[in-house]
Amino acid sequence: MRVQIWHSPQLNEWRWSLYTKTYAPKGDSHQQTGSRKEIREAMNDVATTIEHLIELREKGGDSEGINI
Repeated sequence: MRVQIWHSPQLNEWRWSLYTKTYAPKGDSHQQTGSRKEIREAMNDVATTIEHLIELREKGGDSEGINI
């Protein structure tokens, strides 16, 4: 799993992207992105996304409806 977090000065937002093959719900790869004004909110979104992907993998589900 690869997670990248950076600050966009032009938008004054913390941006993040997540890419994984291991935890891809349908077995290929999964990518998700997001942004927040506050770094703590961006970090929470990343953590929530990872937890959700782990739960889906354990249940054998798919990524339909992942929306943070």
